[in-house]
Amino acid sequence: MWMPRDFSYRKFKRKAENVGYRSATISAAELLSRKIVVSPAVNWLCDRGVFTILSQSELRTIADQFVNVTNESVEYGNMTAPFVADIGTGYIFTGTGLSATDDMQIVNQSLFPPGHGRRFVVAKIIWQLFFQPTYLTTALAHYSGHSLDGDATFIEAATPLIPRYSDNYYHWVIETLPKIRYVREFESKTGVDITYLVPGDTPSWLNETLELLGVPEEKIEYATNHIYKTDQLVLPSFPVQTKADYSWIAEMVLKNINPDQSQIEVGSNIYISRSKAIERRVVNEKEVMNTLSKYSFEQYHLEDQTVAENAALFHQADVIVGAHGAGLTDIIYCDDATVIELFGSKVKDPYEQLAQTMDLRYESVKCTATSTDMSVDTDLLADVIENHI
Repeated sequence: MWMPRDFSYRKFKRKAENVGYRSATISAAELLSRKIVVSPAVNWLCDRGVFTILSQSELRTIADQFVNVTNESVEYGNMTAPFVADIGTGYIFTGTGLSATDDMQIVNQSLFPPGHGRRFVVAKIIWQLFFQPTYLTTALAHYSGHSLDGDATFIEAATPLIPRYSDNYYHWVIETLPKIRYVREFESKTGVDITYLVPGDTPSWLNETLELLGVPEEKIEYATNHIYKTDQLVLPSFPVQTKADYSWIAEMVLKNINPDQSQIEVGSNIYISRSKAIERRVVNEKEVMNTLSKYSFEQYHLEDQTVAENAALFHQADVIVGAHGAGLTDIIYCDDATVIELFGSKVKDPYEQLAQTMDLRYESVKCTATSTDMSVDTDLLADVIENHI
């Protein structure tokens, strides 16, 4: 549900400075419409079968090939073990990452976490309606895949690596990169050579992670069209959170780091600054650093460094302090570290869960909210650090 705290003039102004007032205004209007007006309408259309979303059991039924990706050392409990489904002819909508069968049934399993119903799919349909050509949404609603053939770019066998939020490092690393591990298992069992379809306007960290994971350039297709068609749409399941997946990423990246980059000088205690971010900045960062410097902390802006440099930095760190944000994703590279996460008005737990998955010590510090930013009680922070040093 949308709450007033989700919007602030300060946040809007910073975003406008980054992307322009027109784009920022459109984004704000889309948020309000999506949350309050359009979402109930699209849900109503789903109830009446205008948009069809496949369940996991239905996906198994229609798949031409279905490969389980298992690791005997991993206990999945109530979670579904990873799998890869080849559903034959299908379509990939690159603006949203949605995948659909030949008759325009939307496949939920690949792009969104299980157990969350259809709300993420509904959000993507709305995004498609707002920001993508209208004929794409019309085709989804009319079950008319072949009406797209004249506009679609063809790939023989493809897997979409288009995260839920294409400009967010967390969603790329945690929810998308494990799929490469699953697809490699599929390729080894079936002999099918898969092309990875990735967003066309890629951040540097996306390309660098693919290179560090040993993905050859010839297996990557950068999306230049709104719609792609493939004879073999190969869809890995949405990754469940397991140490096996993230350890695989960390081991591959750390192994492939250039020796010159891995030798960067780092302190054993690091503070991640968000002073260049749109929101969740620490407004009293100078005072925070005065406190942290007593414990040999050094300050870093992760966006100014490469993936390789950040991987090496976190791998060598003993204590990490940082405000809630995608920079904490790199705790997957840590080796026996403590993570101290700072929160303002909005508290979410993905990095606490990630720390638990990676067997890292974790503690959170509640800070005073200053709009969408925060002010840190430095005495409280010092007490927390004293407990972990």
